Amino acid sequence: MPAPLMTDTGQFRRAALPPAELAAVAAAAAGRDVPRATARAVPVDYDWASPATAGLWRADVRAEADGAVLDLAFFVKLLRHPRLWPELGQIPDGPARQDFVGFFPWQFELDMHECGIGEILPAGMRTPVLYRARPVDADHVALWWEYVDQRPGPWQLADYRRAARMLGALAARRRAGADANRRLPELCRAMPPGGALRYFVGGKVEQGCLPALRAASTWRHPVLVAALREAADPGLPADLAALGARLPAILDGLDRLPQCYAHGDASPQNLLIPAGRPDELVVIDWGFGSLLPVGFDLGQLLVGLASAGETSLADLPRIDAVIFEGYLGGLRDEGYDADPGDVRAGYLSGLAARSALCLLPLELLGREPPPADLQPLFLRRLQLTRRLLDLTAEIPGA
Repeated sequence: MPAPLMTDTGQFRRAALPPAELAAVAAAAAGRDVPRATARAVPVDYDWASPATAGLWRADVRAEADGAVLDLAFFVKLLRHPRLWPELGQIPDGPARQDFVGFFPWQFELDMHECGIGEILPAGMRTPVLYRARPVDADHVALWWEYVDQRPGPWQLADYRRAARMLGALAARRRAGADANRRLPELCRAMPPGGALRYFVGGKVEQGCLPALRAASTWRHPVLVAALREAADPGLPADLAALGARLPAILDGLDRLPQCYAHGDASPQNLLIPAGRPDELVVIDWGFGSLLPVGFDLGQLLVGLASAGETSLADLPRIDAVIFEGYLGGLRDEGYDADPGDVRAGYLSGLAARSALCLLPLELLGREPPPADLQPLFLRRLQLTRRLLDLTAEIPGA
């Protein structure tokens, strides 16, 4: 479930670079010697539910070189150990919390970059340039990335099709047993197939989302009562509970499908289209490091912008059709003759396990004062949830 978006300018002191390092980073970006540089941090909102993210900023850097003034921009991310996560108290004190703190791969973004993942991406897909990874202390690492100025305007069907084709090609290159997987971080290679997804479902979904969805008191909240009435969908609470009961069988079914290493969180928000280069995708924020069923990445590609309210729900059937076709094309491009039925099952079952039960921002119901747009937000999320539940009816054995 989404959490409040936050900014923290004070944390930038941890992520800031000393003058000599800042000048070196500016020189690397500018391709020329830079004797001096100064930085101004502009906070970027982020989801406080992210255990590893302590802060995000656009760093506007002004550098002097050969008498000229250069204005450069970087995307700065401060990673932190999960024991410092402000929301850690949501996990009951005891073995579950200890397991989370000990397991959560808080430097996974850096690990993926350092393993050379960029070298096996299909044509048209790349990672951003990492100019500096600076260990701050035992609990923090600052990453100074290339700032990608994104193309304005909404995603079009052609963008979805192209992204899906690239994701399919990437999955084919990283299918179980592929030589390319030898370069992955040890964490990825050590986890059993589906291990990261099962960990997510067992924690966030089964311990976090499902108990609230099953509670009658949740659905008696005035905001939800009004939104559900406006959605004209009185059967939704029971259908969500029924999907929750099917999760163990869905996860078992996912494990029986052909496996690939996926991006893991392939929403359009993590597939950046640079301004002036509309045929390119810059890939950020890798997730779910274990093997996952073929087709898994299509779930977040479908739901990412719809969840953010940036895509009309009426467009989802068309998006569904083009991304499925595009992904199959990407698999074929790499000589991976996957059964379309398996791909569809991996896509929709992954969507059911990863997203369908986590779309309602129930934590906002207790906030004082409540957000002004709370009921419209719940109405949109209820309607999106129904669309996903209707898709899960295609899952084999549903």
